[in-house]
Amino acid sequence: MTSREEREQLNRLYEKVSGYFGLFSEPMRLRIMHCLCDGEKSVTDVVQAVEGTQTNVSRHLSLMHKQGVLARRKEGITVFYNIADENAVVLCRSVCTQLAARIDENRLAPKAVRTFMVQTS
Repeated sequence: MTSREEREQLNRLYEKVSGYFGLFSEPMRLRIMHCLCDGEKSVTDVVQAVEGTQTNVSRHLSLMHKQGVLARRKEGITVFYNIADENAVVLCRSVCTQLAARIDENRLAPKAVRTFMVQTS
């Protein structure tokens, strides 16, 4: 039996882990992660790549930065983002490829699964 203090520590850990997994519960954030696996990109480049709106993508980028998954830097008025937490890529790629393997092969091209969140630079 665990002590009350240990249970409280575990509960805090569960909250933190739940928040981390919740970060990837939004498809747009997965698209952003996939986009940034090719390397650092400006907000404009990310918006174009994920086919989102500036406002929506910026909101997701900001949240992912606050959670430590993405890093950002500013050059003049342009903001650039890149992946700061490689473990997040490994986790997302693992889950996505496992789930994709369960999908009917005719619905998802094998190349898409193999290249999901693979850094090319």
